[in-house]
Amino acid sequence: MRLMVRVPGSCGELIQGVAHGEPFLGTCPIDRYTTVQVSDEFSGQWGLGEKSRQAFALALSRLGRETFPYGMRLQSELPQGKGMASSSADIAAVVVSVMEALHESWSLDLVMEIATQIEPTDGVFCPGLVLMNHISGRVLTRFASVPALRAAIFDVGGTVDTCAFHQEKKLVSGRAGMEEMLQAFCQAVDQGQAEQVARLATQSAFYNQAVLYKEELEVLWQLGRAHGAWGINAAHSGTVFGMWWDSAIDEKKIRLQAERIAQAAGVEFLGLAQLRSGGVEVDRV
Repeated sequence: MRLMVRVPGSCGELIQGVAHGEPFLGTCPIDRYTTVQVSDEFSGQWGLGEKSRQAFALALSRLGRETFPYGMRLQSELPQGKGMASSSADIAAVVVSVMEALHESWSLDLVMEIATQIEPTDGVFCPGLVLMNHISGRVLTRFASVPALRAAIFDVGGTVDTCAFHQEKKLVSGRAGMEEMLQAFCQAVDQGQAEQVARLATQSAFYNQAVLYKEELEVLWQLGRAHGAWGINAAHSGTVFGMWWDSAIDEKKIRLQAERIAQAAGVEFLGLAQLRSGGVEVDRV
């Protein structure tokens, strides 16, 4: 028996904040992944971190089991502590792998419930894009369509522990313009207005300076705007930024612009990524 489960990571969040007294996060899934392989051809657990092992134990507990008869191997393209939803992707992939390997039914609600028991969660495992309460796991809005956007990913260095960050930081509510930004974002995604989505992501990134200040944001956006970028988004509890261009622009051109921006701003360029639908992919080999 061989089973493969793949879940996308993210480039931060398109928007994040507090509106109407409730925290919200707009997912930003990209084409970089966590992949879990389950097989009867090897044994043990390989590549699982602390949170993945917690997810593994919680999934087995839901089934009333203490043992797992197969080997499991986790591989990820997502660096940890950067705000790229590495833990959320790992947790979702592990939970679904356990369920699928044991031929048990599962739902996104189950994955979300287990994930939020472990940490504040990014819903990259939900199809399309979602607006969600990342603390409780409640999905506020689902969007079937995904704006046609390509990102250059920049890292300013260091790491952020998601759990510690949310324990230490107070939610910023009552910010002037936050509710209007949220309403405009929902409308822009619904109507497929990619450029407007990128502009609103920029607004959210600057709002977040009051929560997690990044001195590189101002210069990065000045450089990006000068090179034709539509917007910039932030990992609101991480270290990466996404600079967003129309995905119709030649990839080589965007890469060249991004390399110049990284050199001028003194940040690391982590490559390009395409905004894509979230979700869980299951393949029985």
